[in-house]
Amino acid sequence: MSYPPPPGQSPDNPYSAPQQGAPYGYPQQGTGQPGYGYPAAPGGMPAYPGGPMQPAVSMPGVVVTARVLLFIAGALWALCAFGVLFAGMAANEALNDVPVADSVGGAALGGALLFFLILGGLAALHIVPASMFGKGRVGTRVTAIIAGSLNALIPLLAFFGALGSGDGDAAGTLFMCLLWLATAVLTIVFCSLSAAGQWFNRPQY
Repeated sequence: MSYPPPPGQSPDNPYSAPQQGAPYGYPQQGTGQPGYGYPAAPGGMPAYPGGPMQPAVSMPGVVVTARVLLFIAGALWALCAFGVLFAGMAANEALNDVPVADSVGGAALGGALLFFLILGGLAALHIVPASMFGKGRVGTRVTAIIAGSLNALIPLLAFFGALGSGDGDAAGTLFMCLLWLATAVLTIVFCSLSAAGQWFNRPQY
């Protein structure tokens, strides 16, 4: 009674040595493969299910410039806010010495507080997104563009107002308005470039 040869042995020569290889038909895996069955990524790094590990990306120069411009604009708005508040407080103190001007002093202080809140909000609109450029997402970029748009609208209004006034100091006012407008436009342009889009849409781990 004959029996079938063991796995790996030739049926013609039952006394031959079993062939080298994985027993019972399991395929032999080559060497050099990454562990746990993940394929190798370019450069010899193992590719995990989420994709190959990406190197750290530095902030592009246009994004850094837009961030600096936002910080500068926010600081100027904050200085204007505190200047208006101090001017209103000084006017209120001066008018308090006049008995018939108590209501005027209160109105001046109330108007100063209102402008302080408005200018302080503009300062926060610039400083907060600029401080979030490192880890911010698309919302940070959109907020920065909105802040730059508002920052460009105000010097435009002041520019046309200086043109229509015919004041002797209109040249200096026009120059300051144009400089202010240029920084606001640069902020919008730099935040709208593709490099800025890639930075704010980058994967974060």
